[in-house]
Amino acid sequence: MKNNNHINVNPYPLRIYSLSNGTHTNLAEKISKLLKTPISPVLYKSFKNGEFLIHHTESVRDRDVYVICQPRYGSKEELAYDLDECVSLIFGLKQGEPSRITVIMPCLPYARQDRSTNHREPVLSQKVPMQLQMAGANRIVVLKLHNPSSYNAHSMSIPIVDVDTTDLLLTQIRKKKFDLDKVMIVSPDLGAAPSTRKIAGALGIPGNIVILNKLRDYKKSNHNQIMEVIGDPKGYICIMPDDIADTCGTAVNCLKALKENGAKEVYFTATHAILSGDALDNLNNAEFSGVWLTDSCLDQEKIKKLKNLEVISTSKLIAQVIDNLHNGNSVTALWHSEK
Repeated sequence: MKNNNHINVNPYPLRIYSLSNGTHTNLAEKISKLLKTPISPVLYKSFKNGEFLIHHTESVRDRDVYVICQPRYGSKEELAYDLDECVSLIFGLKQGEPSRITVIMPCLPYARQDRSTNHREPVLSQKVPMQLQMAGANRIVVLKLHNPSSYNAHSMSIPIVDVDTTDLLLTQIRKKKFDLDKVMIVSPDLGAAPSTRKIAGALGIPGNIVILNKLRDYKKSNHNQIMEVIGDPKGYICIMPDDIADTCGTAVNCLKALKENGAKEVYFTATHAILSGDALDNLNNAEFSGVWLTDSCLDQEKIKKLKNLEVISTSKLIAQVIDNLHNGNSVTALWHSEK
């Protein structure tokens, strides 16, 4: 990737690998083109007993290796298979004695299982990093971790680079040329309030914030969920960022609460579009003025089925991260405007 601020100083040549499944190769191909480095070939074989074999076909000795992995969400079989394939490829690459192996996994599986809620319940957010480390990975790059503190609080030797995607959203908002004085940034829950304030502050509207709080009405049967609206969205264009769009039930409930309180328009945006269960129907049947999702884990077939969708590409950001890591430059400078 061409960058006039530095020259390539890494003596170990760059190698890029991707998994064998064809549903999530678009992002890897875009990153490869931006870095002007082709995706290296792998040999894949499947056997009738359910086993498979995947390995590199060229020497990786003393290479700086990057494995781009986008596990498929939607079924436990596909998710487990893709993770197993990633671990197996890394295991094979490690035996080729590369300089280091970095896994690019934009949406980290099990990230939401970041705390124990009852006796003997495991904290599975550490499961995938531990598997990748045991296979031979030296580092993991992810986009917008659900709870970064859950990784810092435990002793794990493998570094996790948590890439901030706020600038991608800011660019999208500015592209729309909204009258920012008429824009409200909405936090879908209390936990997301700090990041919401950060976005509003970067747009120059630090006071234009609405926070939604989920409550249970115990006077009604089935403990129906209601939304407490903190702030006044009446007459405003509301933009509601979230880190993960799973079933999107909460997003729809937030939309209803905002509309009931007079919001003029509501836009929903998320970094990780898992979109499981009834998510497509929930989004298509809701009155969102627009849905903005990144391609961190967005399935190509689901893109075709979503209305009012705009895909925010992460390829340039990830390519810049790889370029900076490869050449020993700051990664956080990419979103802190450091020189």
